[in-house]
Amino acid sequence: MIVADLGDRYRFVTQPDHAALAGQFADRWGGAAARPVPFDSLAVAAYLHDAGWTDYDRRPRLDDDGEPVDFRGMPADPWTDLYETGIEAVVDLDTYAGLLVSLHGAGLRNRRYGLSPEWPETPPAFEGFVEREERRQRRLLEDLLAGEDSGCPVSPADETTLAAMHDPDRAPENPDGRLWDDYRRLQAWDALSLSFCLTDSPPGYGSVGPVPGADGTDETLSIARVEDDEFCVDPYPFDTAPLAVGVPTRTVAKSAAGDPSTLARAYYGAGRRTETFRLRPPD
Repeated sequence: MIVADLGDRYRFVTQPDHAALAGQFADRWGGAAARPVPFDSLAVAAYLHDAGWTDYDRRPRLDDDGEPVDFRGMPADPWTDLYETGIEAVVDLDTYAGLLVSLHGAGLRNRRYGLSPEWPETPPAFEGFVEREERRQRRLLEDLLAGEDSGCPVSPADETTLAAMHDPDRAPENPDGRLWDDYRRLQAWDALSLSFCLTDSPPGYGSVGPVPGADGTDETLSIARVEDDEFCVDPYPFDTAPLAVGVPTRTVAKSAAGDPSTLARAYYGAGRRTETFRLRPPD
C-alpha cells in the first residue's frame, strides 16, 4: 500500500493501482520523450512492475505502533518475497519485461543502479535479494540473446551495459543497446505515478528523470501544479495533450485504524474514488 497521511484520515493506493497509473503514462509516451520500437514489453513492465503485491494489498495492515504499513517502511520480509513473486510472474509472461522489472526491484535496494546516488547503500537484509536478482538478470539476458524471444530488442551491447550496472559504481557511461534507456523509462513512469500517489497535494516529486529524449539527448521532466487537478510537465513527454489519467483511492478516518479488522471493514466500506489528473505542456 501507498499511504498518505491527511491529518485526520489516511488515503490508500494499492501498488497494482499505482502500477496501472504508470502504465497509463507508458501508453502515451512520445512527444519530447523517445518512444522506441518495439514497445510492447515496456508497456508490460510498466503495468505489472508491482504485480507481486496483488494479494498482499487486498487489505491495509498495521505495524507494531498501530500505524498503517506504507510500502516505504516495510521490512525485508515480506518485501523481498513480494518482489520475487511479481518478477517471476512477469518473466512467465514476457522475458524482456521480466528483466526490466527485475532491474526495477533490485534497483530499489541499490541506489537504482546509480540513478539515485544519494540513497543509502544496500541494507544487509536486502543483499541476498539483490544478488539473486542480478543472477536472474544475467540469465534472462543470455536467454534473450540466444533468441528465445524473437521480438526482443536486446543486442550483444546490452551484455556490456548489464555488466556495468552490476559494477559497484553502477551507472554505465555511454551505453549502447536498449537496456539502460528502457530501465530509465520504467523508472520515469514509476516516479511519475508516485508523484500523484504519495500525497493528496501532488506533485510528490518536482522533477523526474533523466529520460531519453526524442532528439537523442537526456531530458529531466519538471512537474508543476497549474490549478486543482491540472499539471504542467516540461518538456512534455506524451503524444497527446492534455493527457487525462486516474488512480483509484480509498480514504479512511484515523479513528478506524484501531485494529486490523476494523480498519479492513472501514477500508472497503469507504468505497473507491478515482482521482483524476490532467497533464499538459507548458504554454
